[in-house]
Amino acid sequence: MSLSLVLQSENLYTQMTILIGSAIRLLHGEWGVFVVSNEAFDPQSSTEYIPYRLDEATLPLFVAQMQLGLQPNFQQPLLVEPVPSAQLTHLHLGLELEGTNVYGKHEEQDEQASKVQTYERCALYIYDQAGPLGILYIVRPAAMRSCFEHGGTDALSGTLFLWIAQQAASMRFALKAQALVKEQGRLAAIFQSSAEGILTVDHALRIIDFNPAMERLTGWRESEVLGRFYFDVLRPKDRQGNDLGLENSPILQVFAGREVVNREMMVAARDGQRFDVAVTASCVRSVRGEPMNGILTVRDITRERQQEEQRSTFISVVSHELQTPIAIIKGYASTLARTDAHFNEQALRTRLLAIEEEADRLNKLVGNLLYASRIQAGGLHMEIAPLDLTTLIEVVVRRLRAKSPDAVITTLLPPYLPMVIADRDRIEEVLQNLLDNAIKYSPRKREITITARATGEEVVISVRDAGMGIALREQEQIFERFHRVGNPMKQTTPGAGLGLYICRAILEAHGGRIWVESTLHQGSTFAFSLPREEKAQLPMVVF
Repeated sequence: MSLSLVLQSENLYTQMTILIGSAIRLLHGEWGVFVVSNEAFDPQSSTEYIPYRLDEATLPLFVAQMQLGLQPNFQQPLLVEPVPSAQLTHLHLGLELEGTNVYGKHEEQDEQASKVQTYERCALYIYDQAGPLGILYIVRPAAMRSCFEHGGTDALSGTLFLWIAQQAASMRFALKAQALVKEQGRLAAIFQSSAEGILTVDHALRIIDFNPAMERLTGWRESEVLGRFYFDVLRPKDRQGNDLGLENSPILQVFAGREVVNREMMVAARDGQRFDVAVTASCVRSVRGEPMNGILTVRDITRERQQEEQRSTFISVVSHELQTPIAIIKGYASTLARTDAHFNEQALRTRLLAIEEEADRLNKLVGNLLYASRIQAGGLHMEIAPLDLTTLIEVVVRRLRAKSPDAVITTLLPPYLPMVIADRDRIEEVLQNLLDNAIKYSPRKREITITARATGEEVVISVRDAGMGIALREQEQIFERFHRVGNPMKQTTPGAGLGLYICRAILEAHGGRIWVESTLHQGSTFAFSLPREEKAQLPMVVF
């Protein structure tokens, strides 16, 4: 709730206290409390008791004592009866009671006894045509009478009933005002803390509210957009990128009585960047049914769009990656199965090797898909142990040189590289993947350099190639599932876009990280880090 709403709530409570206090004084009361009826009580917006000159410790006891006697009703709205001294003694109201002082000590019956005051209890039933509002309990000096009681409580004047009606109207207004302020506070809290952007406009489509989520979505401050035409701020377009005419304005459509729920479009941020949103519009109307305000709820669906694109890419890429080796295996198998064909040993061996290679390719693709599923399900199992990275790098490089003899692979490793804590098989998979990518995406100049360095906390391994490079805008996305640089369907290099995603998951599970530095057409450097088995001992400096 904002400060202004807090102040409004406090002012309304003060107004209610003033109303109760005025009524008590009018009836010549010294202390009193208004007990709100069950019908008028709202636990979310009002209090059950409104005291007058009673502290928090005395209030429960006072209410309990007042409710012991006869209770007023419609026929007898005002009841007056004496209060026994014993009932008021322990309330510590500062009363001088007959036969007792405020501490309950008995006094001598002397000439001062005539000066000791006696008190009585008044109970006033406050109601209107809508029902009861509550009972006003009062303690006042005995024999004091208000202007409504000149004929005694048995012959109450019509003025009392008129005053009760007036008092009920004032109290009901104050209670409803309290409820409205509380409700306004709840709505303001929802408006301010909502994860979805919300803006409201007047009948001329000028912005009058702009919540923090909307500020985060668009980059505009509320103070900068208040009073502006909301179309000028959001600059909406349809999904095809065409400008939305004013006739297609979501708020104008709900003004006209149409329903707008989760309508997808594109809006622009302050810097001009466009993003996909789903908007829902609603309308606040006057008692005559005329539109007064429009409310637009804006939900960013960029992530949903990316997930849809990932699913589409997954189906396309996997279908393509499966189709190619299956077609090759099918073709060679059909050829070898022909009864009218004869092959020499070399031709037969060549075709069988091709079938084996494509089967391995299929096995790797299916394995990566299963691996990605396990990562998503949180089922990545690690066998952590001390690991010598120098030995592991030499093993992987030796294998790669045998597989790709035309590649120039250089290792720049320090004489002593600290041990790390890692799963050997997983880190070998990371290295193998990075080196395979370096070969795959360096078709012209297959020069690869592997370097290593140690810091106080970790060991960093880098793999640098001289290949095609990666555009800056794609460098943050290449570690996502199924993401491939450029159009996956137009690439000649095989792959499903899972390798770097798996590498990142493995390294993050080890407490490490992976990143890339690349310039388009000038090559890339992929680096990853792993925590050291023993942290470096820093020198002690004595001053």
